[in-house]
Amino acid sequence: MFARIFTKEEADALLPEIQRVLSQMRQARAELKEAQARLPEARGLERRALEEEVRFLLGSLEADARYLASLGVFLKDLDQGLVDFPGRVGGQVVFLCWKEGEPEVAHYHPLSGGFAERRPLAEETPTLPQKARPGEKRPGA
Repeated sequence: MFARIFTKEEADALLPEIQRVLSQMRQARAELKEAQARLPEARGLERRALEEEVRFLLGSLEADARYLASLGVFLKDLDQGLVDFPGRVGGQVVFLCWKEGEPEVAHYHPLSGGFAERRPLAEETPTLPQKARPGEKRPGA
């Protein structure tokens, strides 16, 4: 189904790189909007240069999106910085969900759900049986 299933730790380790790429993509998108806004009035060499800039910036955005996909993550919303990582919670395949500004991956949602269905990741700590003290009887012992 997915090329990669992430642990929370693996997803957290990728966050600095994802933040770098998101920042780069936002910069390219802002430059693209600016170039596209200038296109209607541009003529001659200026127009050709702007058209080339637009092609370059579109290519840059597409390359960054492909790069994120090659890492195995899903960019859901560039504006909000929403990224999903295929992962497992309770034996089920889910999306570990991160929003830019959060210090770590701390939520998940079902594959069929989205941001609105986010739930916090439970700290799963196994409960170990307590050792019996001398002279104490435990149920079932």
